[in-house]
Amino acid sequence: MRLAEYLNRVEWGENVLVEHTSLSSYPLIFHTIGETYGWERILIVDVLDSIMPVLRWLRLSGIRIPENIRRIKVGGNSGWGEVVFEVDPHKDPGIFLNRLSANVREYYQKNPKTVSILMNPEKMIPLHSNNPRFILTLANLGYAFLGNQIRKTFYFVNLDLADRRYVAILEESFIRVIRIHDDGRVLLLKSPQVEEEGRTLEL
Repeated sequence: MRLAEYLNRVEWGENVLVEHTSLSSYPLIFHTIGETYGWERILIVDVLDSIMPVLRWLRLSGIRIPENIRRIKVGGNSGWGEVVFEVDPHKDPGIFLNRLSANVREYYQKNPKTVSILMNPEKMIPLHSNNPRFILTLANLGYAFLGNQIRKTFYFVNLDLADRRYVAILEESFIRVIRIHDDGRVLLLKSPQVEEEGRTLEL
């Protein structure tokens, strides 16, 4: 099954966990999501400029994407894309996460049927000393929007960097988990159609 075909099975209201490593070609999954749903629907929640290595990899591979994709800037220095709002992840974690959640919720209300891509939220955990309470609060943000029919979200998480507790919570709460390996294999680890689990998806 091709990845694009599988993406069309993802229902509104779902979150999908995309697990990758530092060496895997995960930018291809990002590109496939944008091409499948239409870049005008995409909202990138960009943690500490995590989108920049993706953009460089795609550009050097000869793959072009629009320059005006909407983006929530969570720290970092890049002004790429159309920045719709900005939050500082170094602030008090409660205030920061509440502000992020409120702004995302307002964006969804104004732009129904948004496909959001959260780039590497695991990078925020060391900023708050790997605090278990912050890990739980960050994970709660992940499934607070589950079932909200006006959006679907893809979480890109780098397994080489992520706290295992955070990954485990997301794996447990999300019903779809995709993993891209260093050798390019894209495996479907978790799906509501259990018979699909373990399949390799073609890019």
